[in-house]
Amino acid sequence: MSLVPQQQEQLEKLLEHRDSVVSHLYQIQHILKEYFPEQFELAYQHWIPQITTALYEESKWLPRGQYSMEDTVKNIRDTDGGSGVYKFLK
Repeated sequence: MSLVPQQQEQLEKLLEHRDSVVSHLYQIQHILKEYFPEQFELAYQHWIPQITTALYEESKWLPRGQYSMEDTVKNIRDTDGGSGVYKFLK
């Protein structure tokens, strides 16, 4: 099964939104680190790595779940006729 052009376009938008979230998260980290260092330490211990992990494939930071946005993207791409094991792990 291949992605239709509209699905391919939406996949690209999905990836652009992910990049935007990462950019915003970086800005949040910068503000916290510079102006609120105590809060940055707490945020980094709890939610900053989890957000990054959920968007990419850094499962070491997200012990509660093993399925990331990167897994979602890979599954979408695999349905586009790409090779990979993700389509067999459903």
